[in-house]
Amino acid sequence: MINGRDVVLGAIISPHGTGGMVKVYLYSDFPERVRLLEEVKLEKEARGRLHKVEKAAVHGKYWLIKFKDINSRDEAEELRDSLIKIQKGERLPLPEGTYYHDQLEGLKVYNVSGELLGSVVEIRPGGGHDQIILARANETDIYNSIPAVKEFIRQVNLEEGIIVVDLPEGMLDL
Repeated sequence: MINGRDVVLGAIISPHGTGGMVKVYLYSDFPERVRLLEEVKLEKEARGRLHKVEKAAVHGKYWLIKFKDINSRDEAEELRDSLIKIQKGERLPLPEGTYYHDQLEGLKVYNVSGELLGSVVEIRPGGGHDQIILARANETDIYNSIPAVKEFIRQVNLEEGIIVVDLPEGMLDL
């Protein structure tokens, strides 16, 4: 059963055809993962229900999914705007040295000298690279942005809950 530790893979945007298939705008960076889906939670307006996947395919930049219990265009239309969720544990493994954004949120950020700089509150996707949004230690409402690039990130240790960075002098003063 899917619980509070789930992640959104996409959102149903419309029915597709007349047999109950839906078109999905995907949030996942792994379009091919749709073929691995067996059961998902569809959530709309804070109400969720599990649905078994009958068949699924990548269709351009979208997914097409047919659920076992949805057999008409009208039934598929009722699913419009539903979020498709799975448990975090069902996510695809990432290559070494890469992380899901939610794995980094809440980690303490230290510089290479061991000084606590703050905590990660958000990862913002960017054009060239993501930005780590940092809530500064011992300060209220002070946030900084650190580019999530190999040149600055020296270590990520999920078990210890830390990130070690080596930033150019003055970067956090901007």
